[in-house]
Amino acid sequence: MAWIKALHVTFLLIWCAGLFYMPGLFSAYSKARTIRERHQLRIVTRFSFIAVASPAAVLAIITGSVLVYATSIQGVWFPAKLLVVSLMVFFHLYCGRRVVQLENGQHMHKRYFHLMLVCVPGILVPTVLWLVLAKPTLPLPLS
Repeated sequence: MAWIKALHVTFLLIWCAGLFYMPGLFSAYSKARTIRERHQLRIVTRFSFIAVASPAAVLAIITGSVLVYATSIQGVWFPAKLLVVSLMVFFHLYCGRRVVQLENGQHMHKRYFHLMLVCVPGILVPTVLWLVLAKPTLPLPLS
């Protein structure tokens, strides 16, 4: 069981690092002036998303699901954690869409727009960590 947890934490760290790194790469597109710079940036961005962040995301979710099944996790905090992880998945998908758009030269926002995107994982990742580590007693919604 400990090795599954270790794998889950490892994959989660890699995925979260990717979620923080992608907006920084997006912001670099506005600074790239030559075709060669854009091409190199395209390679790094695509590799980071497809070969590093996406497999880590899938493996983090798979190992997390195995942990849930193996330990029968319960608590009001758990659905809240799943909600926040779902928001992380949606942000990951948004980053994938941005990769394609930037490669096609579309939606070249100012640099600060992409740097502000770091706030999204900056809120989601600590929230997941807080929910998992503190396992707070959250109020149940009234029926």
